[in-house]
Amino acid sequence: MNPEHIRILLDADAMHRLLGAIPLLAEGDARLTAMSLDRLWVKPGRHFHASYRVALVTEAGPCETHACAGLRRSERELSPVRQTPPPGPASWDLERATVRVKSPPLTLALFPWDARLPTLPLALDPERVAAALGGVRLGGCAVAGYWPGIRCQLRYDLEDATGIVYGKVFPEGAGHAIAVAQTAVTRDAASTPFAIPRVRAYLPRLNLLLTEPVEGEPLLDLLPDATPALMERVATALAGFHALPTAEVERRFGPAEDLAIVHSWVDLIGTLFPRLVAPLAAALAAVHRRVPPDAIAPPALVHRDFYDKQVLVGASRIGLLDLDTVCQGDAEIDVGNFSAHLVLRALQGGAGAESARPLAEALIAAYRAARPAADPRRVAWYRSTALLRLACVYALRPWWHALAPVLLDESQRALN
Repeated sequence: MNPEHIRILLDADAMHRLLGAIPLLAEGDARLTAMSLDRLWVKPGRHFHASYRVALVTEAGPCETHACAGLRRSERELSPVRQTPPPGPASWDLERATVRVKSPPLTLALFPWDARLPTLPLALDPERVAAALGGVRLGGCAVAGYWPGIRCQLRYDLEDATGIVYGKVFPEGAGHAIAVAQTAVTRDAASTPFAIPRVRAYLPRLNLLLTEPVEGEPLLDLLPDATPALMERVATALAGFHALPTAEVERRFGPAEDLAIVHSWVDLIGTLFPRLVAPLAAALAAVHRRVPPDAIAPPALVHRDFYDKQVLVGASRIGLLDLDTVCQGDAEIDVGNFSAHLVLRALQGGAGAESARPLAEALIAAYRAARPAADPRRVAWYRSTALLRLACVYALRPWWHALAPVLLDESQRALN
């Protein structure tokens, strides 16, 4: 990945000019009036995708939507995007809404076109989805979340106003294994005190996974006033999740895999931001000095992306969301990752990292009470690697870049 190309993706002003190459804009059928960086999806060394909130003036009037940009790794990725019939909700077709730029080597598109999510426009059509489901009538579709190049979460309203169904559109070939794993997990979790979205259907022709909603308030919204008692509820639910069977989940993840991810992030961020090289190296060296040995206990069912945004707080049950990364491994991964995010949220809220300590301590104590075999040294190590990774991830976000050095300090402190 060329650092200069990445810097362009992070620069909204530079991308404003490049997006002008999209035919709809280049030919004057629409005018780009404003844009801002919205989300990134990055796998260092493999993928770098960005989405932008854009305001357009079109013949039909002003509109707000997304544009996405993805770095191509080779000229072999210059092959045309797979053509799909224009969906009903789309206001522009593939040819007018996408373009390949040679320098930097980018694929640019206006939503809903996304080269890595070729079925997204189709999934936005409620009638097409309803036909694939057979007999279900859908009254509408709204975007609940869009991560360029990796997934788009949709919300479908049932036509008779009896409820909603959530959908996730994945890259081609990626959704089947996720659907199989989530189906197995939700079946085993049917009688537990925590809730997991039940799989309603997987539609392979649309790369679309449909799930039932889970009741509850987002934990992220409750965190500013969270109590240790709430953390105890989350910890107990997580311990119950870790006790579910793992036989139908094939992926394994442990310290070696975690280190590989951290190394790739450190390499990328050190190249982009030379002033962070020394603190990155210090944090990485500390992690290496304390790598835990291979686990003796049987692997647990691990969420592997467990943090506040994946939790709903209901009156009687805790909802656990987004099982896309579920695997077998050290249960301590999830505890460490969650407690690292508590530090991040404290910093984002303008408080010191130490203000997250009471909640983290309550979480870990309650988790160990529910699962006595949990190793506090492993929790600390995974917390450290999560903080190191978060420092890298948020260094890329211009509005949070200043948090990176603090997160790196906290990564080392977690091991003391």
